[in-house]
Amino acid sequence: MLENAVARRYAQAFFAIAREKDLVDKLESELEIVVSAINGTDELKKVMDHQLVSPEEKKAIIEKIFSQEVSELTVNLLDVVIEKYRATYIPAIYDEFVTYANELRNMADAQVKTAVELSDADLEAIKTKLSAATGKTIRLQSDVDPSLIGGVMVRIGDKVIDGSIASKLTKLKDNLLQIEVKEIGVRN
Repeated sequence: MLENAVARRYAQAFFAIAREKDLVDKLESELEIVVSAINGTDELKKVMDHQLVSPEEKKAIIEKIFSQEVSELTVNLLDVVIEKYRATYIPAIYDEFVTYANELRNMADAQVKTAVELSDADLEAIKTKLSAATGKTIRLQSDVDPSLIGGVMVRIGDKVIDGSIASKLTKLKDNLLQIEVKEIGVRN
């Protein structure tokens, strides 16, 4: 919970700067580069997450790695985040920034999980229905999870629509367990 609140504050401030300077797309892709590098490199992730590595050392590493790849604005954001001992929040800041950017673009990211691979036509139909329901352009990501047995599970932001058979079976089991068994009297 705290991570989301902290990340939201940094992302909101950085997003305000991005909008003011008309650099939303550019700064979003720069943050994506940084987060991909941090998450994709075990050593860099350990350094950024480690509390005993000083902010000065972390900032020097960030500037050495990213000063040629990202703008001064992004490096400055990273410096402030690191200086405040919030380096572990950088991926969450990126996620929040993307949320603000998507709101500006009237877009929403949706994840669809199914037990089997869906055809392109099925994915397009789901995308169309979600777009009509939300009033937003939908960017759809599809995953296969055989444990769902069948049906579909959709996540848009913090909303989940669970139409999977596994979920329905679990609900049915719970309902059956709550039913009181009444003794039936037998007449002789």
